[in-house]
Amino acid sequence: MGRLQDKVIIITGALGGQGQIAVARFLDEGAYVVASDRAAAADGEVAARLAQAPERLVYRGGDICSEDLAGELVAVAVERFGRLDVLYTNHGLMLGKPFLDTSLDEFDALIATNLRAPFALSLHAARAMAANGGGVIIHNSSVGGIVGFPTMAAYGASKGGLAQLARSMATDLAPHNIRVNAICPGVVDTPMPRRYVGEVSEAERAAAFGAMADMHLLKRLARPEEIVNVVVFLASDEASFMTGAVIPVDGGLTAI
Repeated sequence: MGRLQDKVIIITGALGGQGQIAVARFLDEGAYVVASDRAAAADGEVAARLAQAPERLVYRGGDICSEDLAGELVAVAVERFGRLDVLYTNHGLMLGKPFLDTSLDEFDALIATNLRAPFALSLHAARAMAANGGGVIIHNSSVGGIVGFPTMAAYGASKGGLAQLARSMATDLAPHNIRVNAICPGVVDTPMPRRYVGEVSEAERAAAFGAMADMHLLKRLARPEEIVNVVVFLASDEASFMTGAVIPVDGGLTAI
């Protein structure tokens, strides 16, 4: 049996670099999965797994900032699989921009995606979990939410808020047997940092990625599966005494 055998899991940001691996890993560990991202239809590994095991995987596309979608994802989990055990809010929006150049519209978009959407989805999920005896909520924050970086004030505020949301939710939801934790990855080798670096020359790209690698004690970027490994642990019964934790998964970046 897998570590998540027959657990029902919602994952957002399911089509991203970490999301694709998380969906596949959850399924391999025996879970039922409701996956969501902005695209109308699944792609990549998620699409392949949907074709292989439609009885264990559902995909719903839409704007995660919509509370209607938040409610729909929980309803699909309960109606299709009978309950909801785990919520993993894996979606996120990144902006690297000097504070003085950041607009309020950009700030609002980050807060809406990185903080308000997890809050709304958690409300729907926690109500379903409480009615069924408990569950687990895992938020994907960032080292940018616990350490200050240049050009990341708005992003850091949204991710720092998400880390604190996990702590505070844990205190409210403990009586309902719902554990809440947050992970704070360092820089992960996915399309997101490539978009952050933008359209530059190969030499400039190599220099940027070298600088990002050097921020970590291990002198490299994380592989997506290294982040997902921690999520699987937190979602499993092996982490039954963990709640209210904000966990760096950062190759030692926050130790420097």
